[in-house]
Amino acid sequence: MRNKEDLKTVRKTVLMTAETAKDIEREAEERGIKPNAVMNDRLRHSKNDNTPPVTMQFQDYANEAVRMMKKYNEDDAEYLERKANLLWTF
Repeated sequence: MRNKEDLKTVRKTVLMTAETAKDIEREAEERGIKPNAVMNDRLRHSKNDNTPPVTMQFQDYANEAVRMMKKYNEDDAEYLERKANLLWTF
């Protein structure tokens, strides 16, 4: 299957500040993706802070909490795990 980036067919020119461009390039380098992918990601999630990197961080916290709770109360741990899984719905 083709890469999702290869499926994009519409090109638009966007003017931005040098600071914004540097921020996008820095984030792209950190995440190992193209700046175009960062811009698309930010646009898709502009009204929702639940971006994939943030969701992964929440999931890591939830996984740690579930591990800690499981030895005291398995039912509550499973409940927290189910609630954390809802974060993956964008």
